[in-house]
Amino acid sequence: MLRKHNLRKSFKDKIRELGALDIEDLHQLGSKIGTCPYYGSRDMIRAADLVVLPYQSLLQKSSRESLGLNLKNNIVIIDEAHNLADSLTNMYNARITSAQLQQVLSHLQLYLEKFRKCLGAGNRRYIQTLIEVTKSILRLLLSHQDDDSKFSACLTESAPLEEDNSMTINEFLFSLDIDNINFVKLVHYVKESNIIHKVSGYGLKVGSQIVLEDADNQRINVEGSIVSSFQALADVLLRLTNKDNEGRIILSRQRLLNSRQIGDAYLKYVMLSGDRIFTEIMDQTHAIVLAGGTLQPIEESRVRLLPALSIDQVQFFTCKHIVPPESILPIAVSCGPSGLTFDFSYNSRSSPSMIEELGRFIANLVAIVPEGMVVFFSSFEYEGQVYSAWKASGILPKILKKKRLFREPRNNVDVEVVLREYKESIYPPSGNSKADPGTSGAILLAVVGGKISEGINFSDGMGRCVIMVGLPYPSLFDVELIERIKHIEGLGDTSQKTSRASSSESVQSGFDILRSCKQRGKEYYDNLCMKAVNQSIGRAIRHVHDYAAVLLVDWRYTYNSSNQNFSRPADKLPIWIRDRLVFATGSYGEVHRLLFQFYQHNRQKFCR
Repeated sequence: MLRKHNLRKSFKDKIRELGALDIEDLHQLGSKIGTCPYYGSRDMIRAADLVVLPYQSLLQKSSRESLGLNLKNNIVIIDEAHNLADSLTNMYNARITSAQLQQVLSHLQLYLEKFRKCLGAGNRRYIQTLIEVTKSILRLLLSHQDDDSKFSACLTESAPLEEDNSMTINEFLFSLDIDNINFVKLVHYVKESNIIHKVSGYGLKVGSQIVLEDADNQRINVEGSIVSSFQALADVLLRLTNKDNEGRIILSRQRLLNSRQIGDAYLKYVMLSGDRIFTEIMDQTHAIVLAGGTLQPIEESRVRLLPALSIDQVQFFTCKHIVPPESILPIAVSCGPSGLTFDFSYNSRSSPSMIEELGRFIANLVAIVPEGMVVFFSSFEYEGQVYSAWKASGILPKILKKKRLFREPRNNVDVEVVLREYKESIYPPSGNSKADPGTSGAILLAVVGGKISEGINFSDGMGRCVIMVGLPYPSLFDVELIERIKHIEGLGDTSQKTSRASSSESVQSGFDILRSCKQRGKEYYDNLCMKAVNQSIGRAIRHVHDYAAVLLVDWRYTYNSSNQNFSRPADKLPIWIRDRLVFATGSYGEVHRLLFQFYQHNRQKFCR
């Protein structure tokens, strides 16, 4: 469909006449003319006034070059910018497993053995280097040579194989004794020689001769697997050319239970700082606009993306929500119906009394909240624990008397089915109501960070009440998070040396590291939590005629400290919620009364 230049020109001319088209329109037009709509639309980029594209196509230099995007003197608008700093670093992460390394090694050796005499000295030398690098990483991951002294530099007695270990790029290369390799030249060779597809193609050919039966799908899967393994290695090699202080190497080696056999093992490069990449974009553009509905807290994004700019060089603008103040009721709830203080911190949330008090609280709410309500938990594990406890204690039947209950599935594929049934319970199809007599609406148990908390809109009756249970702080057992906290804590502090993040520190408790942070590390950790809260509770109010209550259930939301260094969770809420926030520090009766008046007022208002 690309061979006929005249048809491609006709496609572009037609688009100029029709104006902006969506994907379906482009597909229909391409089919009608007989040319490829994908490449046809790409051809239009250079002449376009406005280009809409995903993060990756903008932030990755290789993608911009491939698409022919010229940022010079253009204005870049980045929507949903609350995810920008993390998306930028995650985009440049690289990961390879021990199984992928073994696959790459076997194919490289097979290829070299077959074509050794045909290959030139340069090609042969680079392939041998690739084999040696792959072997070295594989030996370290699998620890086949425990007595080899050259690996002892990155392993400590207090860092068993079941734990993740982190190190700088230089420490990693020295530990493998491959610091004398020029990785810039090696990466250039992999890219220019097309060695990935040559080796994969030969390996696929040999494999197909062994497997005689015709299996086209199997062939495609095998080929994709080989290529993806090689690409994973190429990505890791490219990351090893980065600056030493820009990222960390994470080694994860896990023994199987009651066995000396190594289970899943992988190497991952984690990028810690994306400011160099973002600065490259900023230097080319006329201006960059970061936009979003839940950008607060904003200062952390400025520090991580634009550390070289002073606060005077960045303009902040925020406005109130389009929804009138009386259409939203945010309440910070500190205690339940029996007077027990809500404390969903890690050490307290699993106590039977806390889970039971939460159940009584929800059982009371379902009697006064109309239509649908969504309850957010910090994890799937905790949601499952709470649900099982409610079922065993007899609280669940009380809830089910008033509303049908649904739970967010772990598998994203099943989310759509659950949401459809949830919606049908709130808006039953005519003549087809599954609701039991006496029930009104539904309740959905969801998880922060799941699909429901980020991409789903609960407008109108789908979300008359959103409840956030506790503060969803990320796990401090995550070595990647700990490395990022340590890096952010040192941002802008020239007295901090790169040695502060040496591998010997990787076994330090995440809690100890957080306690040792003075400001930025703690601030980042708090921001991760509150961004997740803001993203979740923002699912409810979706248009000017909508109304909903937001309940933040934990005493920490109501805490007011005189310590200037202590960051209150409520201070990091969006302005349109923070300005209306009610601190319910008394009895549950206060919450019940406020909710009853709120729903009564809005039902009358919208009925009129």
